[in-house]
Amino acid sequence: VPMVAPGNVQVHVINSTLAKVHWDPVPLKTVRGHLQGYKVYYWKVQNLSRRSRRHVEKKILTFRGNKTFGMLPGLEPYSSYKLNVRVVNGKGEGPASPDKVFKTPEGVPSSPSFLKITNPTLDSLTLEWGSPTHPNGVLTSYTLKFQPINNTHELGPLVEIRIPANESSLILKNLNYSTRYKFYFNAQTSVGSGSQITEEAVTIMDE
Repeated sequence: VPMVAPGNVQVHVINSTLAKVHWDPVPLKTVRGHLQGYKVYYWKVQNLSRRSRRHVEKKILTFRGNKTFGMLPGLEPYSSYKLNVRVVNGKGEGPASPDKVFKTPEGVPSSPSFLKITNPTLDSLTLEWGSPTHPNGVLTSYTLKFQPINNTHELGPLVEIRIPANESSLILKNLNYSTRYKFYFNAQTSVGSGSQITEEAVTIMDE
């Protein structure tokens, strides 16, 4: 098997899900056989928005021939990763380079995990929601948009409300009685808005 590890391993983080890694080629005489390529081992050490340490799954990407760089796609935003590089010949892999740590920046969050509308009265509705399963960063706020739907399914004027990130419920007051409303709800990080969840609810006709 090869005798030495690739040197000067560098990681360039391109965005919240993509990084580029490059390394110096090993001297050919240390390959001790036919150079087949390089393998990059990489794994997530920690999700920076949740401190949970789950089972660590190592991923391996193989770059054929004498390539000295490669892309690592499909990374998770706002996470800490480690990687190392090994050279491969027909017999197997050489030693690993020292582990290199890199962090991905924040991304936009996934949609809120649920939106539930309860306690209808003549002029109010209560909204409850769950935070995104994948915040992909630090949540900064939620945005609620809603509009009435009349009997011919035409949409009325849209109202938009910003809600602090630490809230999980809201009572909407001053609504019209016996009216159907459509709600659009999403979460934000400093990078931008995530995908929205939609729901409909009706205020009651009379007490």
